[in-house]
Amino acid sequence: MGAGAVGGFLGYHLARAGRDVTFLVRPERAQLLKERGLVLRSAGGESQISPQTVSAPQIGGSYDIVLLAVKAYALEKAIEDLGPAVGPETAILPVLNGIRHMDTLQAHFGREHVLGGVCVVVSQLEKDGAIRQLLPGASLSYGSLDGIHDKRLDRVDATLRGAGFDTELSGSIELDMWEKWVFLAAGGALTTLLRGTAGEITRVSGGLSTAQAVIRECVHIAAAAGFAPRRAALDRVESTLLQPGSGFATSMYRDLMQGQDVEADQILGDLLERAELLGVDAPLITAAFAGLSMYMAAKSTETGREGTH
Repeated sequence: MGAGAVGGFLGYHLARAGRDVTFLVRPERAQLLKERGLVLRSAGGESQISPQTVSAPQIGGSYDIVLLAVKAYALEKAIEDLGPAVGPETAILPVLNGIRHMDTLQAHFGREHVLGGVCVVVSQLEKDGAIRQLLPGASLSYGSLDGIHDKRLDRVDATLRGAGFDTELSGSIELDMWEKWVFLAAGGALTTLLRGTAGEITRVSGGLSTAQAVIRECVHIAAAAGFAPRRAALDRVESTLLQPGSGFATSMYRDLMQGQDVEADQILGDLLERAELLGVDAPLITAAFAGLSMYMAAKSTETGREGTH
């Protein structure tokens, strides 16, 4: 579900590898894909496929795997549309940011249907509907939240392996998800608070120390919740956000600079709610979230004004 920067990227590669892939998309996106195909641009050039698509009213039965790749703020509508596609043996693999969506999906479809998932790819949806991979490399990890390894999980693994991106059937998927959350929250809070890439921020006076403090806040919250990041995950966060000259910026920052909706509540707001319950102080994340909340409020007000013309 979703043919944007993440869903389009994964589905493109799965279809190219011969998997039976259908994209659940809105009618206007379906029409664009019919006219132009699903286009992927990368350092290696441009290529495309002619994808199978379906809109929600056209779903005629259940699917083996639902790869859920929508923005977190679109989850409620996605759940409504997905209902007819989920049968007794369906595995739902969400690759949304944060953790909150897991509780929502399990409450609606049942814990037995929902896998944990982590996707790492740097891509964006361009104005003409194409997907651009901004940096090489992509990976998808997945696993059972209760640690039970069954035949359905083997089928999921067999379907996703060998399709043009790295895969891992993980025995610690919940910790994997928290580690990605720490990475996204630290990067998102830093780049949106100070309005720059990681390299631009660390170049200015106070930038490096601010970046270090943001990382500490995220790590302290995760540790208090029982999911302290492993050394390799911490090294990735620090090498990305503290490296001089790094051009790294999160999708949240790119969305902000392009005037799009941002996943502030799902990535930062939810983390702050957990911090409060756990008694962890996070002033920099709080400041970043407040700034993004003001941005979203202003955006909503502007949309309302446009609707009154």
